[in-house]
Amino acid sequence: GSTGGIGGSALQTILDKNLIPVSQLRLSSHNTSAIPARIVNTGIEIRKGNLYEPSTLEESYSGADVLFLVSFPSMGEERFTLHRNAIDAAKTVGVRHVIYTSLSFCHGADGTFSVAQVAQAHLQTESYLKASGLTYTILRMASYAHLWNNFTGFLNLNADPEATLEAVMPNDGLEHWADRSELGEATGYYVNKVINLTGPELLSGAAIIEKFVKHTGRKVNVRVLPVQEAIKWHIQNGSVPPEQEGFLDNWASWHTAISQGEKAFLDPTLEKLLGRKPKTVDDQADEIFTVSNKLDTKDLVGI
Repeated sequence: GSTGGIGGSALQTILDKNLIPVSQLRLSSHNTSAIPARIVNTGIEIRKGNLYEPSTLEESYSGADVLFLVSFPSMGEERFTLHRNAIDAAKTVGVRHVIYTSLSFCHGADGTFSVAQVAQAHLQTESYLKASGLTYTILRMASYAHLWNNFTGFLNLNADPEATLEAVMPNDGLEHWADRSELGEATGYYVNKVINLTGPELLSGAAIIEKFVKHTGRKVNVRVLPVQEAIKWHIQNGSVPPEQEGFLDNWASWHTAISQGEKAFLDPTLEKLLGRKPKTVDDQADEIFTVSNKLDTKDLVGI
């Protein structure tokens, strides 16, 4: 996790601000050879730890006081199992505190129920962590702004610039959006608390598309269809690879949750932790609305 989007930002913030001495840091990775040289060259201790192999986690976590557990990047059934492996290994070797990255559904930090399928492994992990006897920080994070196209219907940004793009969604509603690197930067240590990091604004999928149209000048036809009709449309039009079609039901459940207001709230914590106003979608437009911001659906399949 410490070399990915959230973990990498958290680590870089620690290094840039000298928040923790390098001698007190350790990275656990299943693929140590993929850790960038700039990280290796800091002298941080690196150990191999594979979530699929609990014994490697015990070796990797041994001697640590705090584990920063970035959620496993999959919506497959194994997600909670792998999180449980990490928590169990941490407890076995004497780790005292776990910081876990979750998602901000459930109507707020006090909520414990969501209709979004993507939230279920997170809620299971939260419950397991709370019952583990370890102290914890649960960071419920906003939707990443750069993944706007996953929410708004997998627009084909590589199409002819003069063509009208189709945005087909199964329900819509207000939700909060944030810059992923800022979410990583704001990662903090709270004892036995669930924290919402929501970003600065509430926008519907249709509103995001309006901003895309304004910024790029491209034409988009927006349609909100009943769930099964939307899923059928995306399968017929090849919006996602064939091996990911089975996860469109999961995807549609996000929209059901959003339409029911599960993410229609704002929390000032992100701004307080950053010490500045978080980036809005407009602030990120030059980056996230370009063709080079490739549609990223790799998590929509079990690994």
